[in-house]
Amino acid sequence: MRILLVTWTDQLLEKLSALNPQLEFCAIVVDEVEPAQEILANSGLPKSFVHPLYELKECVKNFHYDYIICLENGWCQTALADNVKKYGVAQEKILNFCALTMVHNFLLERSLRYFKEHAAEFDMFATGISYIEKGLDVTQFKKKLFNFGRGSQDLYYNFQVAKHAVSCGGGYSKIRHALIGLAPYSFHYDLSKSITTQSLMLQYLIAFGDLHNFHMPADEYRKLFRAEYLASRLPLEPFDLNDPYLISKTVPRFMTPGSRLSARRTIDGWAEKNYPETRNENIKILGDYLTLCEENNIRPIMFLPPMSEGHVKYFSRQKLDEFYYLVRAACRKHSSAIFIDGWKLQGVTDADFYDVNHMNIQGAAKFSAFLNNFIEGL
Repeated sequence: MRILLVTWTDQLLEKLSALNPQLEFCAIVVDEVEPAQEILANSGLPKSFVHPLYELKECVKNFHYDYIICLENGWCQTALADNVKKYGVAQEKILNFCALTMVHNFLLERSLRYFKEHAAEFDMFATGISYIEKGLDVTQFKKKLFNFGRGSQDLYYNFQVAKHAVSCGGGYSKIRHALIGLAPYSFHYDLSKSITTQSLMLQYLIAFGDLHNFHMPADEYRKLFRAEYLASRLPLEPFDLNDPYLISKTVPRFMTPGSRLSARRTIDGWAEKNYPETRNENIKILGDYLTLCEENNIRPIMFLPPMSEGHVKYFSRQKLDEFYYLVRAACRKHSSAIFIDGWKLQGVTDADFYDVNHMNIQGAAKFSAFLNNFIEGL
């Protein structure tokens, strides 16, 4: 497989050590040439492979490659891939990854493994996107909750997580409630088809060996990495049930000026997305998820988490009406299913959010206390 690698010189040695040594590089484009040349020489690769970032256009146009790998230094970044796209490269040719030296790619697998070892201790589990990852405080629940919410995690992978959680019970399970967190655009969202979040797919290959509708087959995708890297595992302990994905230090307390400025763009962006094929698949996935709960005597509680005033006010009415229609249809078909609309929850203000659609620590505690009281009253 012939690769054009675009990355930052920082941590280059660690990045190369994660990639399959049988990959054939046509060029390695970096920001700092001389340090990169030294790293390549120490790795047994020719210095001539190295090209400066200001020659990215020429490398993209002149080299033959099967794929361009854009390897960032941070979680869910797209700066390099965005620049590659400017030169007319087809999306199917671009593979974007977060830093391979970070633990983030293995945290989901770690959570699944932890739950499997401790399944008998839990009464409930939650799944969802980042709004659920950051919007639930497990300490507010009387019943023991495991929060599988993960940034950008779509309905398909939430269902895979749920199947894992249910299977961990063996012949006996305490799990009696599944909190199914939804976003108003959940039915039109497929992580594996998303250009902006492509870098997150690696964690699902590691966790499930599955890439859903991704444009590259899982067996070919796997060949990009050393087998030893994909087999890496993080220790289970210490494990913070209220912060399984190590995000607490990155959650601001209040809305920043930047988040307020980008709010309307974020809201309006989803109004433009209309994917009938994805919607139809997600309707089926949600139905299968609810059926899984019913067959295992688990009460499915779907919920739309609270969002800021601006998000509620300006989110597309058409998209929201469609969302409510599809959720109501699911509830009619699955009589045990419940839907809680957090957008109508009283007492939530913008002080409970750190951006237009993510609750801060205070907001998560407030909403979780509400959910707890609702569950205790069932």
